[in-house]
Amino acid sequence: MRNNNKINNIRDGYHLNSKYWQDIKKTRPNLNPKLINISIGMLLGDATMYKVSRNALIKFEQGYRQESFIDHLFNLFKDYTFMLEPGKRIELHHPIRKGEVKSYWFKTFSHTTFNELWDLFYMSGNKRIPDNLHLSEECIAYWIMCDGSLDKDKKTMILHSKSYSFQDNIKLSTLLNVQWGLNTKVIAHKDKYHVIKIPSSDSLLLNSIISNHIIESMSYKLPIKVKMN
Repeated sequence: MRNNNKINNIRDGYHLNSKYWQDIKKTRPNLNPKLINISIGMLLGDATMYKVSRNALIKFEQGYRQESFIDHLFNLFKDYTFMLEPGKRIELHHPIRKGEVKSYWFKTFSHTTFNELWDLFYMSGNKRIPDNLHLSEECIAYWIMCDGSLDKDKKTMILHSKSYSFQDNIKLSTLLNVQWGLNTKVIAHKDKYHVIKIPSSDSLLLNSIISNHIIESMSYKLPIKVKMN
């Protein structure tokens, strides 16, 4: 059972800030292209970054229903974290779920390999969408696993990009359309935010883009294929 809400600062008898662990950090290679693409996809969703001294780190967090997804991400990034397993946050105020798990999370250690991603998304200090962003298949798949949901028709995809400005949503929609031939558009959400809608007519194309990268526990996010005449 997970109980590590905080990182234990001592591991193998050495403090994580000790020369022993800092030297181990330095032996870690830069992220490979697959992990870079996955990082970009997650950062388009709910993942966040922080800078510690000169180097950046990524924090991943998912709701209690997505434990298998956070375990999958942890396994991918296990060489870049001091945590032995994802931690959990406990619901403190919910009238029904108080005391139960609210979310699962882990963070990487700070490393030079994350600085390029920091510069891409956080150059201004706040997360924003860069003009030169390339959206690979893996980027889109992990973005959808993180922040996408199917409409009731199981064909229309909504990307819950409401944390972004209208201008950044337009930029993301345009990137999807230009780079992948999709027909996305930005729509209002609850009269306060904006999200990106991928129409049902794109379900066949979208399925072909992401299906090879969607993990089994997230397969319910794959749109039903609709062949257009």
